[in-house]
Amino acid sequence: MGVNKFSAVVSDHAANVVLAKNLISAQYPHIIPMRCIAHHINLLTNDIMKLEWSSKLIKECRRIVKFFAKSHAANENLREEIINNRIVGGGLKQHVKTRWTTAFDCTNSITRCQMAIKNVIFLCF
Repeated sequence: MGVNKFSAVVSDHAANVVLAKNLISAQYPHIIPMRCIAHHINLLTNDIMKLEWSSKLIKECRRIVKFFAKSHAANENLREEIINNRIVGGGLKQHVKTRWTTAFDCTNSITRCQMAIKNVIFLCF
């Protein structure tokens, strides 16, 4: 391939990687050493998830998703409510700790399906 095909090196900010990027950019000035923005967003999201209010919020969202995942009848009623109310985006999404975007996906799905969830709970109880 050759070094002329590269314009940047992207990575996290570990000391050994920083050294490697600096060595590369010193030898090849046209190659820019860059930090990975996705890695920084991941670190920031993990810090936010450690805050008391956010961990409580995710815990409650996970309880709601778990309820519908375990109850065949409630899950079917929710699916029908989503269709009947023309809710776009599908059903409830699970939060997975190792996938930092799923915190948003989970909370967003509950907000998006809020009316359908209320209707199903009203039907069940």
